[in-house]
Amino acid sequence: MNQRQMGKVAVVAMVLSLISGCAVADDAYFVDRHPNIAAADFNAEQAIERMRAAQRANNYDMGGHAGRAIGLLEQARYEMAAAAQDATR
Repeated sequence: MNQRQMGKVAVVAMVLSLISGCAVADDAYFVDRHPNIAAADFNAEQAIERMRAAQRANNYDMGGHAGRAIGLLEQARYEMAAAAQDATR
């Protein structure tokens, strides 16, 4: 993977991160009301940070797998927030 491709992957990952972070932030109220979901959400957030650290340590040359893993973890956080919101109704 060349420098230009790595830059594109980094930008896409950051944009997806911001979008999903905003969606999750709106539902933080509901997540906090459910301790088990809050704990799972915290663990997913830590996993995302660890994956980003792995990307940095490997110069973002991980075949796109780390970026996809981050996307899936962010999607999982969104689903956790939705579950917490539904459980609060």
